[in-house]
Amino acid sequence: MNAPWDKPRMEVLTRLWLAGATARMIAEKLGGGVTRNAVIGKAHRLGLTGKHGSRSLKRVRAFRPKGSDQQRQREPKNRAHS
Repeated sequence: MNAPWDKPRMEVLTRLWLAGATARMIAEKLGGGVTRNAVIGKAHRLGLTGKHGSRSLKRVRAFRPKGSDQQRQREPKNRAHS
């Protein structure tokens, strides 16, 4: 089922997206068959995914625990030379 993207729905999407809500949270708030992917697609078409998306990614990376898997993979492994 396709939910129409009327002006009030787009305003809700924009307000929540800029407030930092996830696409899943926005889809649940909009209801009516709107999926997470539909929210992401519409946000992209509205131009909301540029700087906001980059800022969100930096914020998520900033809160990554010190002992994360990615950091452990980057550390050089101590190998004994034969």
